[in-house]
Amino acid sequence: GEVCATCHGDKGLSVTSTIPSLAGQTSYAIYKQLHDYRTGARVNDEMTGVAQQLAVEDLASIAAYYAASWKEYAALGERDFSGDIEIVRIAWQGDTKRRIPACMSCHTNGVGGPIETPTLTGQNREYMAAQLNAYAAGSRKNDVYGRMREIARRLTPEEREQLARYFQGTM
Repeated sequence: GEVCATCHGDKGLSVTSTIPSLAGQTSYAIYKQLHDYRTGARVNDEMTGVAQQLAVEDLASIAAYYAASWKEYAALGERDFSGDIEIVRIAWQGDTKRRIPACMSCHTNGVGGPIETPTLTGQNREYMAAQLNAYAAGSRKNDVYGRMREIARRLTPEEREQLARYFQGTM
């Protein structure tokens, strides 16, 4: 509860650009990341220690609590999601020549991607850019079958930054 809210906000809207918002994420997505921090599949100085202190049942309770923050997430719909036409194309259609699938083919709820895939819209730009860069560098490895490492490597550093800006949206 309180430990999580300190960084992620009481209702899952982080006010720190390097920390992800949890509002709008499914309980599956949140649970997977907490579990990965707990097992060491994903490493972060703060989160690894926090997750290792929690019982498995606590991971599920926390995931369910933040997954219920739909009103807060719905308010993000008032943001402007626009960007460079090529970035919007990658987000929604992908780039078949470079074997880059559309981001939205997995990263929105109910589209048929793995159920633990996080939602991207409204996420903090700085956090998202850091994660895409970590996947591209291979320093983040908790993606199933290495999919995000492959995709992120095919994107240019500029595209990774622009996609992060696009998905954050503007007020």
